[in-house]
Amino acid sequence: MFQPAGSAEIIRSHQKDDNFLNTLRSATTDVFQRIAGPRSWIQWRRHVDIVAELAYFFLTTLSELQTVGEEYVNIIQTDKSLKALPPRWRRALMVILQVCAPHILQATLDKLERHVRSSSRLSLKPATKETILRIIPLIRKLITIIHRVHLTVFYMDGIFYHLAKRIAGVHYVQYMSRDRSHSSVQPFKILGYLSVFQLILSLLLHLVYLVLAFKNQKQTSQTSGFHRDVPLCLERRKRTTLTPCGHLYCWSCIHEWCLSKQECPLCRDQFPPHRLVVLQNFDPT
Repeated sequence: MFQPAGSAEIIRSHQKDDNFLNTLRSATTDVFQRIAGPRSWIQWRRHVDIVAELAYFFLTTLSELQTVGEEYVNIIQTDKSLKALPPRWRRALMVILQVCAPHILQATLDKLERHVRSSSRLSLKPATKETILRIIPLIRKLITIIHRVHLTVFYMDGIFYHLAKRIAGVHYVQYMSRDRSHSSVQPFKILGYLSVFQLILSLLLHLVYLVLAFKNQKQTSQTSGFHRDVPLCLERRKRTTLTPCGHLYCWSCIHEWCLSKQECPLCRDQFPPHRLVVLQNFDPT
């Protein structure tokens, strides 16, 4: 009578729940806009969606009832044994991870990026700021890869469709079901193999992109280092000094040059020594 739920039933259940949640969010949004106005809704729309989803799962999963999607395909949440309902704390953990965790993670990354970009709020070194701004997109990319790997595993084994259920250990069994044939499972296996191939290909392309970006950065660094060499001493600039014509020299080099000739060594533009300007915080550390 009871057997582990199949991939098709789990997917249809989630699709049905998503459709119902969209309707619930729309109704909640309409009520909130009528009470608080459109401007308040724009400010609080994410929180309104979270409240609507939490209310839905509180009235179903946390109340030991089936969701609309689960009832639609005759499946029930169970623990690992497939013989008992999952404990309340596991269901609560699943709901928090499924509803709240994505919003919290996204808001944290967005806020961190805004703070790092705002130089007036944080006193960070340029190198540190650049490193953080490079890491944040990598974290977002890593999250996407984790979800894709998880979905690929689901197509292969047909157990956990949502990452929150895998972490919380919530399984599904189906009642009033007929025996599934091998042909009904085979399409998901093929989809899983295709997902593995796509994931490997995207990782290889991303690796090639990183290698090329590293080479370009290295060449740029070498080129910029060459342009920082002073034509007078043929060494890297120290205490960079700007002439009125726009050329850059070491302070000691151009100062010694001006003792004999008050002109630019490159363009021969004449100027008095007091017009030399030492650039503060210009030289790389």
